[in-house]
Amino acid sequence: MNRVLILIFVIFAANSEIKFDGNVGLNEWAAADKHTIDYEIAPSYNGTAEHLTEAFITHDEKYIYVAFKAYGNQEYIRANIRSRDGIAWQNDHVIVGIDTYGDGRYYIGFGVNPLGSIYDFKATSLNDDPDRSYNIEFDAYANLTDYGYQAEIRIPISSLNFPEAFSQQWKIAFYRKLYNRDNEAEYLSHKVIEGAGCFICQSDKFYELSGIKKKTKKRLIPSITANSVERGAEDNVFKSGEINGDFGIGGEYEFGGNTFEFTYNPDFSQVEADENQIDINSTTALRLQERRIFFNEGKDFLSSSLSSVYTRSINDPEYAFKIFNRGEEHSYFFLSAEDQNTPIIIPGVQRSYSGLLGQSQANILSYNYNIDNGQNIGFLATNRAFDGGGNGLLYSMNGAFVLDDKYSLRFELAKSDTEEPVSDVITTDDETDDYTYKLDGEKFSGYGGIFGLRRATENWTTNYFMATKSPEFRTDLGFTTENDWMKHELSQSYRYRSKGFVRSANFTLEKSILKTYDDLLLDHETTFRARAELDNQMSFNFSWDNSHKASFEGTPFKDVKDYNVGMGYNPSERFYTRLNYSWGDSIARNVDQPVVGKRKNYSIYFSYSWTDKFRTQYNYRKNSLTYSDTGEEIFSGYLTSIKGTYQFNKDSFFRVVREYNNFNDDSYTQALFQWQPNSATIFYFGGTLNQKDIEGTWEREGSQIYMKLQYLFNFD
Repeated sequence: MNRVLILIFVIFAANSEIKFDGNVGLNEWAAADKHTIDYEIAPSYNGTAEHLTEAFITHDEKYIYVAFKAYGNQEYIRANIRSRDGIAWQNDHVIVGIDTYGDGRYYIGFGVNPLGSIYDFKATSLNDDPDRSYNIEFDAYANLTDYGYQAEIRIPISSLNFPEAFSQQWKIAFYRKLYNRDNEAEYLSHKVIEGAGCFICQSDKFYELSGIKKKTKKRLIPSITANSVERGAEDNVFKSGEINGDFGIGGEYEFGGNTFEFTYNPDFSQVEADENQIDINSTTALRLQERRIFFNEGKDFLSSSLSSVYTRSINDPEYAFKIFNRGEEHSYFFLSAEDQNTPIIIPGVQRSYSGLLGQSQANILSYNYNIDNGQNIGFLATNRAFDGGGNGLLYSMNGAFVLDDKYSLRFELAKSDTEEPVSDVITTDDETDDYTYKLDGEKFSGYGGIFGLRRATENWTTNYFMATKSPEFRTDLGFTTENDWMKHELSQSYRYRSKGFVRSANFTLEKSILKTYDDLLLDHETTFRARAELDNQMSFNFSWDNSHKASFEGTPFKDVKDYNVGMGYNPSERFYTRLNYSWGDSIARNVDQPVVGKRKNYSIYFSYSWTDKFRTQYNYRKNSLTYSDTGEEIFSGYLTSIKGTYQFNKDSFFRVVREYNNFNDDSYTQALFQWQPNSATIFYFGGTLNQKDIEGTWEREGSQIYMKLQYLFNFD
């Protein structure tokens, strides 16, 4: 009789459909593969996880289903309702990582917090850092329980790239972040040995499935945008702009293992402004984060330690398309775009020159040979052809290898061929011995390269790094702001872990030498860095560096010392603060004669969640530099911003931002509503008011009202 009951139960469980509602019922998950998250990887090193976490995984013909039951620690759970990717910090959450090819080239993480807010990312074997700008189709539900919390994740199979084979074996990993008695801890389903390969490479968990059909992706993403801009006239009479509307379309289609994505007349303007950076003492262009959805998929093909590709250099394309294929051993990627307004950066020695040209054609080709354990050999080629003449070509080869459970190495070699366009957008008279920095049609070739060797154990990490960019090296589709340098760097780090008052600590001593190709010493530097995390959610960091010998544009300096201290405190899910203060010597670069001055920089950041849905943030950053002998001010100023966000649910929020820039006495106020129910459907509505502080009175410089609707039609 017992055998009959058991048989009936098994048959019932095997045929029980997953009710995707965030409730992990025993019957619906009885036939799923079950795993436990047994190891604490931070702060301890593969210690025993104090609290039980169960993970389940199964599938049907359309979806991969993952469930978690997170036990214990109920009174310390931290959770807020956040928009996509907003739970990576200050929130409990669980993640499943899936490597569909099982060779460690990359994995995709799907996460959820106890209130159902979601988080997704892609991490490559190159550095294991998650790319949080990557978005993919999936959804999740979760809720608090009397034992902790439970969660369910549903991933459309059609969203994943995987081998075209009847039998599949996907490498998987399960992760839990929690605040165990208010102390941050990280649990993992497998041990991670420092130096033994990438995070997902070391997983011993697999999910086997067979007979799933790789559906052909067929997706369209039309978009409608509208805006009205008000600008000031010379007589201080404002001109109200007409309402301008535009239409664009994008899409995705799969054929023969290839994925084709396109976009025509895209609206690549950013609704949310980039965070302002203090650049008053900088002589090179500043790098900004890529946020545009079209460039999400395939970014791992473009990874380069030499910054050979920077997709924001494709600024305003009329159209763009890409084709890529992720084979079991061979992978390739091709992107082409016609840019209407082309940014160009001319690198020099400790300085760059930039401008905006007209139309250009951009092409990128990448190939990877994939080896197991995250190892690979790759080839990359880029070409930017400027309208009216001139082009920039680049070819590079790169590789990453794990030599044993302690040693790994990586390399990259690149060659550039440049034929400058003829233009007057860069007007400098600066020049080298061989060529000018103007765009005057000159032709030349350059090269760049990196080599890194790493040894890592439980407590000790040693890194040797060599990199160079020759005087003629340029990356017209990348981000090279300085050339004519060669750098050698050696560092030694020690990591301390404990269950005591000091939960973890890191100490690093680093030595580096930077020279030009004419053997001019640019910097000979020693750096010491330390960071400690305490059991009360307080952290401290300290750094000291001494440029024993340095030079800037021919002026030599000695013993340029710099100090930095910082503190972070996160006692609850509601409150977080970060304070930083740095002082010492700094070279004043943007003055007639470079000198070493005395600098004082400090920043303050506060974040407070008044409820699960409403949060305010305040940020203040001040930089100042004075002459060492007279105390006279070289520059001084600050940036300050305050932001308030009301999160209606995980898909939509309303935000108001006010930022003031004291360096140029202007400010902006922005109000924005956003709705994003999936990775590609987005609705924005908002406005921005720009003001100028003129003799103590705020004068309006202009304003803008804008709207965008982008909608995903999925025909998979």
